[in-house]
Amino acid sequence: MVLTRRRLLQLGGVSVAALASTPIWLAPRRAKAASLARSPLLVTIFLRGGADGLHLVPPIGDAEYARARGPLALAKSLPFADGFGLHPALAPLQPLVERGELAAVHAVGSDDRSRSHFEAQDRMELGDPGRSEGGTGWLARAMAGALGADAFAAVALSNALPLSLYGSGAFAIGDPARFGLEGAAEAARAALESRYAAAVDDPIARAGLRALGALAEYERRVGGAAADEPPRGGLPRERARRRREDPPLVERVRQLLALEQSGLPIRAVALECHGWDTHQRQGLETGAMSRPLQDLASSLAALSEGLRGRRDWLAVVMTEFGRTVRPNGSQGTDHGHGSAALLAGPRVTPGVHGPWPGLAETALHEGRDLAVATDYRHVLFEALATHLGATPPPQTFPAFEAKPLGILG
Repeated sequence: MVLTRRRLLQLGGVSVAALASTPIWLAPRRAKAASLARSPLLVTIFLRGGADGLHLVPPIGDAEYARARGPLALAKSLPFADGFGLHPALAPLQPLVERGELAAVHAVGSDDRSRSHFEAQDRMELGDPGRSEGGTGWLARAMAGALGADAFAAVALSNALPLSLYGSGAFAIGDPARFGLEGAAEAARAALESRYAAAVDDPIARAGLRALGALAEYERRVGGAAADEPPRGGLPRERARRRREDPPLVERVRQLLALEQSGLPIRAVALECHGWDTHQRQGLETGAMSRPLQDLASSLAALSEGLRGRRDWLAVVMTEFGRTVRPNGSQGTDHGHGSAALLAGPRVTPGVHGPWPGLAETALHEGRDLAVATDYRHVLFEALATHLGATPPPQTFPAFEAKPLGILG
């Protein structure tokens, strides 16, 4: 493999904008005596496609629920909280419910009214209603003062860096078994490092030095993409053709657990789950929503099992918007407004949080959607401030005054 500047910088999605500040992994390293054993781990999971919160967490106690949802109203749901259930496909989450480790915020979302997946996702991941593109993401800004100690303090397990981490210099790891500079000769690495070191005033050169150092740490801790034996932590050495789309979320969670167990100092990770754009056959038992529901439930259950007793973890599950209250003619739903966020972990306050606007005709957004009663930034701010133990920088959510929801104890 020929090692080039372009190849090196592509690995990390390193942006020049991120280099104006001190690199997070060149900051003084924190003492690791207390290590990662009880350190907080924040896992964000974006449900791409607009997940139907009324299906995820059905408001079975709402007098209008059966009438409003028609054939999509669930005849049976799993017990969850007063007035609310869980979709039966989320059965793997019952142990979390019984341990008081699952919570939801209903009627949550943003003020975006475009009904466009891309615009709504971008605005939410930027965390700044004043911008729909460019700049940095909310998690990148939050990391600036909360996490900055190691190259892998935050990562994205995805084929492309999500907008929430733009500007952080974080890595997007598409395939952990192949991540790195596979096949690059030591002489080529040394030559590139020498070139970069001679131009430290060049932001591209600084980015290159950062990437080289980070990749060396990855290879040392995880075992190295060029090693003959499987990397430490149980990562499989897949040599099959790369998939064009991300693998299921449950596979990403397995990868996360393997990386975390290898000693990689992960404090925050961005994951995503696809398949939530359920315009057709949503309500059927084996319909469009059954597979992503099962994937989400299995993933959160695996995360709980893998981190239980070892890490102070929190998973925040969000989506760009909900779906229409009433089904369409194809037994599905169309793009809506309010949805539901899920939070899982040992420190959550169980139950459903936030005001419930109801499903009466007069309460619906534009006469068709669940209204947004809680801005999603309240949820994220509380997750950052309470779970990570530090007030997020003011610029994390510009011109926004967060209110505590009591989601976390």
